[in-house]
Amino acid sequence: MRLSKPQSRLRSLDIFRGITIASMILVNNPGAPEDTYAPLLHAQWIGWTFADTIFPFFLWIVGVALTLSSAAHLERGESRTTLFKHALQRSVLLFACGVALEALVFPTRSFPYFAFASPLHFTGTLQKIAICYLAAAAIFLWSGWRAVIIWIIALNLIYVGLMFLYPVPGCDAGVWTIDCNFAGYIDRLLLGDHSRQVVGSQDPDGIGTALSATTSVLLGVLGGYILLLTPDRGRRITRLVAMACCLMIVGQSLTLWIPISKLLWTPSYAIFMAGLASLCLAFWYWAADVKQFGRWFAPLEILGMNAIAAYVVSRVGSNVPKVHVFGPNLYDVCLTIASPANASLIYALMHVIAVYIVVWLMYRRGWFLRF
Repeated sequence: MRLSKPQSRLRSLDIFRGITIASMILVNNPGAPEDTYAPLLHAQWIGWTFADTIFPFFLWIVGVALTLSSAAHLERGESRTTLFKHALQRSVLLFACGVALEALVFPTRSFPYFAFASPLHFTGTLQKIAICYLAAAAIFLWSGWRAVIIWIIALNLIYVGLMFLYPVPGCDAGVWTIDCNFAGYIDRLLLGDHSRQVVGSQDPDGIGTALSATTSVLLGVLGGYILLLTPDRGRRITRLVAMACCLMIVGQSLTLWIPISKLLWTPSYAIFMAGLASLCLAFWYWAADVKQFGRWFAPLEILGMNAIAAYVVSRVGSNVPKVHVFGPNLYDVCLTIASPANASLIYALMHVIAVYIVVWLMYRRGWFLRF
């Protein structure tokens, strides 16, 4: 992990990344889940809401950035082996940071006002990003865009084959329920107490879905190839939109056999969400890089330039506003001025603003968290 100035990149990509991380913070920090508006809650099992678009969007952006950044390094003469070593280092640091964040309890009532829970959880948002990024980097660095497409198809077929054909003990093969799906079984078998135990559900970031989740990054790699290999701005937008339409049609068609589910990270979910992400990037590329409206979205761009830092800050400070110091906490105050649903939204927005202030201060000092 290092602090450095960012490399030159598309403003649209930073803005899109900023929107994604802001949405992630908003969804992860409601005043109370039971008071939250439905679109800001994840689907319980099958289907999707606005909240379910955020993480696959982020993984897709990771793939786009991987393509553009690696191409720049390769042009400067760096070897693929060197780039993979750097990717491995980033992934290990990101994974370790994720484990530490999952275990962190802050604040506590006694000095040093923080503690680490046990057992450690090896699953989580940063851990999943680390695993999928490393796998996608290995594939990208030694493959062309055609081979990337083959890998996407192969990884999804392997995942679907395991889900349909492997009989989980005590269950029939091909069952996609909470208790009988292969992905959940693998998490329970390999991780046990080291994964998050969710009553009536399963760990949303388990390793059992890593094959399909990696294809979300690889689909972003294809988006990066479009930006990299298409010099004309108009054609970039056309090709991103065409890619979006194809992926959304394929993803929706797959729902005839494979349900859309974030918890299972099904191929239909990964492909459909990659299509939505492609469409969103096409819009932001048109707005920020073609029409030059990017300056109107500077706060989002600043968040996007330091997205991992924003996520870490949000996780570390997530419980601070709910601490009772002298009387009610911040959410209690919100409840006195708005309905429960609006109070929960206001509380979450205040959390986004607080994180932005920290990231803005880092931006002013020229500090950018790199893994």
